Amino acid sequence: MDAQVRERLLASVEANRLVILIGAGLSMAPPSRAPSAASVAAACFDEYALMANPGLDPGLRVDLEALAEHFLAQNTLKTVFIDRLVPWQKFFGPPNSGHAAIADLLITRGAQAALSANYDILIELCAWNYGAHFVCSLDGDEANVHSATHSPLLKFHGCANRSRVDTVWTSKQLTLEPIAGRVAKSATWMRANLREKDLLVVGFWSDWSYLNEILSGALINVSPLSVTLVDPGKIEDLQEKAPQLWALTQKTGVSFYHVAESGAQVLDEIRRCFSQGYMRRVLNAGVSHLEAETKCSVDPAWLQITNADSECLYAQRRDAEGVPSSAPATQKYPVNVELLGFFHLLLRRAGATQTSDGYELAGEKVRVINGAGAVLSTLRGQFVEAPATGSVDVVAAVGATDLALPANVIRQGRPQDILRPAASAEWFDFQGARERLNI
Repeated sequence: MDAQVRERLLASVEANRLVILIGAGLSMAPPSRAPSAASVAAACFDEYALMANPGLDPGLRVDLEALAEHFLAQNTLKTVFIDRLVPWQKFFGPPNSGHAAIADLLITRGAQAALSANYDILIELCAWNYGAHFVCSLDGDEANVHSATHSPLLKFHGCANRSRVDTVWTSKQLTLEPIAGRVAKSATWMRANLREKDLLVVGFWSDWSYLNEILSGALINVSPLSVTLVDPGKIEDLQEKAPQLWALTQKTGVSFYHVAESGAQVLDEIRRCFSQGYMRRVLNAGVSHLEAETKCSVDPAWLQITNADSECLYAQRRDAEGVPSSAPATQKYPVNVELLGFFHLLLRRAGATQTSDGYELAGEKVRVINGAGAVLSTLRGQFVEAPATGSVDVVAAVGATDLALPANVIRQGRPQDILRPAASAEWFDFQGARERLNI
């Protein structure tokens, strides 16, 4: 991704203006491999031909919307097409890095909203795996309700998990209830919440064209500040495939950018940069304390963030928040991290090497956790996590208070113990860890 476009998108995150529009192309990327509209049409057609009507018009086999209209006309769209023919299992593949990025940005409110034309639950699955209480929204009213706990994921075309029988398969459903009311509420919400936002459009130029047209109609009165279109296709092809959505990008006053790359990769890059920015804030919060103690300037190399993958950086953010792997990272910005940043810099000054889950110093693996406001023994009990590949020797719970409770208050686990995988590491508060590591 171009450095200037990346900078603009990260600035949009900072300014609370980023909204992500998601089309089927994102979920068709590996390893998710959600089905195309053409493959769903073929699967439904072939099954129905075997089951009930071998003389069905062959033209319907390549036109999903027309096939759905055939069942709508027979009043069997819900009972036969949706309940019996649609291969729902194909919408439940493994999430890709783009889904994980969106889930993370919604939970932390790095993105203000995501609008999805997809039925799959891959974004929700990522959020649940992170330990979040996360619910998608099917209309604007639900989006208002769910925004109390996380930025909303609005799926006004429907969801494979929630109210499956009311999913949208043809534009003719838009005049029927409850879909008509749901789409109207969503359009009202969009006009109120998307004005003067920066739209990041990912995966819309797929063959689910009728869903794209529905969303385009809902967005017709929205006036974004900018539209960043992520799609490897040529501009000419994109303009022809979704003319209404293309018209939105060309409105007066709208800045338009085209990123000819994979949507999943671009979203993952944004997430990595967001995480790196978070950790830079942590380190910089400790600079003044280190300089006051050492009377020396901080070496710029000590402020560098490792170029790890998104999940490793996410784990570092969790530790900087002081939450275990059973809970999600929820902070857009770090808080109470002056002492934490100071300890990180002490380790780096002592020559510690960064690893995926912390540091290595003098042959020992060290993990640094934000323990601000916590009792050390309680915090340790919360971090009874699944066994990791590599064991940690020392955990520094920076900011925690050590009440010197008896060691048997928290039962020790055994390495690789599946039933009770408590860490065998030694836990210390700030001063104890500093003495233990001689930093």
